[in-house]
Amino acid sequence: MLMVHLTLTQTSRAAGTEGEAALLQDSIWANAGPHHALEHARVRPARYGIDVVLFLRADGEPDACAKADSLLTQVLRAPALGGYRVALAP
Repeated sequence: MLMVHLTLTQTSRAAGTEGEAALLQDSIWANAGPHHALEHARVRPARYGIDVVLFLRADGEPDACAKADSLLTQVLRAPALGGYRVALAP
C-alpha cells in the first residue's frame, strides 16, 4: 500500500472548511472503484484549501499517483465542491 498526499486549493486560496472536507471524503468513497484500489482516505481542511491523503494498493509510486489522479479528476467534477483543484507542486 502506498500513500499519495495532495493539497486541493480554490482560486481564492481560502481555508477549507470541515463541511467541504467531509463532502470531499464522501465523494472520494462514492467514486472509488476497484481499479482505484483505495484502502484509506484522510481528508482535512487546511490553511489554504484541503489536504488529502490516499492510501492505495499499487505497484509503485507512478501507479499510485495515476490511480489518485484518476480518482480525484472524477471527484472534482462535482459542482458541489466549489471549484477545488489539485495544487501544483512548487
